[in-house]
Amino acid sequence: MIYYDGRIIKLGVLGESHGDRVSIEICGIQTETEIDLAELNLFMQRRHGDGSYISEFCSTKRREPDVIVFDKGVSYKTVSDSDKSSFSDKERKAVITGDKIKAHIENTDIITKDYDSINTKLRPGHADLGAYLKYGMNGLKPGGGAFSGRMTAGICVAGGIARQILASRGIEVTAYAESIGGIKIDSEYSGNSDTNDSLAEYIQKIKDKGDSLGGTVRCIIKGMPEGIGGEYFEGLESSLAYAMLGIPSVKGIDFGSGVQGSALTGSQNNDEYFVENKKIVTHKNDQGGISGGISTGMDICFRVYFKPIPSIRILQRTVDVSTMEEAEITVQGRHDICIVTRVLPVVESLASLVILDRIMETQNGR
Repeated sequence: MIYYDGRIIKLGVLGESHGDRVSIEICGIQTETEIDLAELNLFMQRRHGDGSYISEFCSTKRREPDVIVFDKGVSYKTVSDSDKSSFSDKERKAVITGDKIKAHIENTDIITKDYDSINTKLRPGHADLGAYLKYGMNGLKPGGGAFSGRMTAGICVAGGIARQILASRGIEVTAYAESIGGIKIDSEYSGNSDTNDSLAEYIQKIKDKGDSLGGTVRCIIKGMPEGIGGEYFEGLESSLAYAMLGIPSVKGIDFGSGVQGSALTGSQNNDEYFVENKKIVTHKNDQGGISGGISTGMDICFRVYFKPIPSIRILQRTVDVSTMEEAEITVQGRHDICIVTRVLPVVESLASLVILDRIMETQNGR
């Protein structure tokens, strides 16, 4: 089982890419919290892609319905018949009872045979080597087993709930695809811009070659209350980094001016302070809404860096662990070309879990 171990909120996700289901356990969500199931279902569907012009060029053809089945910890709220049709579980709203929440999502679109010819060959760039060194042959599972991005579906169940709770408090968590392959994406996703047309053409060329791309995701948290976090390892950046680096393919995170700020002078990078409506504010927010690990009340802004998808059709050198001899490998089957347009709800989920957890910690006097 994989864990998100917050101060108040705890999340466990159990399953494998090609297993029967992904199971979820959530502790710490406040009793009597109301969940809009229709909204949660729409949030889950965003893992299939963000619906943008660019997303169509990037995403795998694997399509899971991702219907959430709550097994424990929620009671359904009676609604009108007109509302029931909007969610497959018939009920539109549910209320958290206080018990540990248990839920699951069925895996229904699996083609395991794609891995039959490479199941003992380490896929370069994947988690295979680490999985083999820790778990031996049992660590090498079709689709990456528990190391697969499929497990993020379980994260989105908890994160989607946390995101609704934050929204009810006026806190908005939004992630967007910022760049792919080093090329900035038109923020309007119009499909008519020269930038997006050129990027789509570039992605198609990479896809035709059997290669893949990485990219960056930008996350902004608006309405953040001030004074949340702490110094050193208690800092809000530390909590967000812990969560984001748990996402498969993430290789880095920065806040505010981030990596670019390291090339600036102090006078260029410092946020000057002003008073507006009796509040201390900044005009450029290079700190990313966090000072000394504590939220300032400005928007929290951070960027997450994703490596290129490791599953590529290009021939590569590797090792076959069944013989411990060098070999060649090409990865067939259904794979994303770039993950950034599909991972947006995952980034939003973990950001929401962290922010809600740290707010709850402060409210509980911890």
